[in-house]
Amino acid sequence: MTLYLVRHGLAAAGLDDLDPGLAPLGHEQAAIAARALSGREPSRLVVSPLRRTRETAEPIAKTFGLEPEIRAEVAEVFDPSVPPEERKAIIGPFMEGTWSDQPETLRAWRQRVVDTLTEFGSGDGDVIVVSHYIAICVAIGEATRNDRVVPVKLGNASITALDVVRDKLVLVSAGSTDHLSDGQITGIASALPGGP
Repeated sequence: MTLYLVRHGLAAAGLDDLDPGLAPLGHEQAAIAARALSGREPSRLVVSPLRRTRETAEPIAKTFGLEPEIRAEVAEVFDPSVPPEERKAIIGPFMEGTWSDQPETLRAWRQRVVDTLTEFGSGDGDVIVVSHYIAICVAIGEATRNDRVVPVKLGNASITALDVVRDKLVLVSAGSTDHLSDGQITGIASALPGGP
């Protein structure tokens, strides 16, 4: 079976908003991602509890007639209630680092993401997961044995595909934005040196 990990569409606000919804372009990206997935036959739709992921999941849910399952295990790495100034100070250095250099609490969060995605992959049928940059990077890093927090830079509404084989994540494609036009690609969508 295959996991399709969809990064949320472009948010309406930056780090200052604790739980922003989607910008108009983000809604457009979400609808396009739903169309790009329409040839699949998922049995589940799993969504982070944050507003931008729930809004991204809406057209996917309509396309497949699936009820979104809200799961905190695929949410943001840092609690959205962390004050904006603190988040701004920590996110850059964190994203440039490696997991082996992170505190135990962050390594435990990473392992929960891996365990949860592997669990999703042990069921019947494909699963679509609407999530966030770092959580999707965790899956890519696990599949490619890359310790970087950000092994690949991901655009908004990008689609990453992974198979689950013998309880291991196997990368099929990372952060595809082929379904979006150049003007619809937001976020960073190119691989870092040394990435897959």
